[in-house]
Amino acid sequence: MEYKKSEQIRNNLLKAAKHQFYENGFEKTTVRSIAKEAGVNHALAYYHFDGKYDLAHKIIDEYHVKSEVCFTPYMQDEENLLLKLLTLYRFSLREIYNSKKDFDFYIAVYQKVYYDADLIIHLKEILNQYGIDIEDKKLEIATITSSVSWGHLYSDKNMSNQRSTLTNRDIIDAIDIMRWTYLGFEKQYIEDMIEKSYEILENIPMHHLRILEY
Repeated sequence: MEYKKSEQIRNNLLKAAKHQFYENGFEKTTVRSIAKEAGVNHALAYYHFDGKYDLAHKIIDEYHVKSEVCFTPYMQDEENLLLKLLTLYRFSLREIYNSKKDFDFYIAVYQKVYYDADLIIHLKEILNQYGIDIEDKKLEIATITSSVSWGHLYSDKNMSNQRSTLTNRDIIDAIDIMRWTYLGFEKQYIEDMIEKSYEILENIPMHHLRILEY
């Protein structure tokens, strides 16, 4: 009974967080406002989540799972894990680009360093497939620096006092090239794989997935 009650509180907090982030944006939303909407004590919210960023990443993780479920049937027979991951990222981001609220939320959350354990697992699987042995420290560096760089590049691109010529494609391609060359791949090979991922993506329809559905 206690477990079910605890799970319900977590779910209520996540639902309230999605609503607050959608209505007020990431920066203006507080844990206190989320807890108030969820009908729980402010301190209890911190018992279940470490703070606003933790709630936000749980919401983004839910989106990534939903996105991967929709994406998988289109490449279920593809054996190259790198090509799969490159295409999945572009599929997921294409959906996000279609909603300004989701897009702004996603960028805001990635302004802060985040240790993405799931991404590290994917990287290990891909490196194993290619027979590349890399120490865990380099995997962590590749994950953290590329995700933070991604967030900051988008933030700079969208600053009102600048006229950046960078496109969404420029940014995600640059981040992938940086990540994978750091992990030992040839730049031209990654560029070729990225191009293949776009060719595949052209044949995958939009699914109109949302991060901040509530």
